Amino acid sequence: MEITSFILGMLSVVAVIAIAVIVKGMVKIVKLEKELKNTQESIEWRDRNNSDANREIYDRLSMMDEHAYRQLEEIKRDLISYVDSRIDKLQSKKEAIK
Repeated sequence: MEITSFILGMLSVVAVIAIAVIVKGMVKIVKLEKELKNTQESIEWRDRNNSDANREIYDRLSMMDEHAYRQLEEIKRDLISYVDSRIDKLQSKKEAIK
C-alpha cells in the first residue's frame, strides 16, 4: 500500500506540475495573441496614415507642378512677344532706312 500511495503521490505531483506548465503556456499564448493583434492594428493604422500622407504629398506636388508649368508658359509667351516686337521694330527701321 505504501508503494501505491507513493506512486500516486508522485503522479499527482507530476500532474500538478504538468497542469501548471500547460496553464503557464496558455497564458503566454494569450499574451502573444494580444500583442500580435495590437501589432497588426498598429501596422494597419500606419498604412492608412502613410497612404493619406502620400496622397497629400502627391496632391501638393501635382499642384506645384501645374503652377510651375503655368508660370513657364507665361514666361514663354512673354519672351516670344518681346522677340516678335524687337523683330518688328528692327524690320521697321530697315524699311525706314531703304
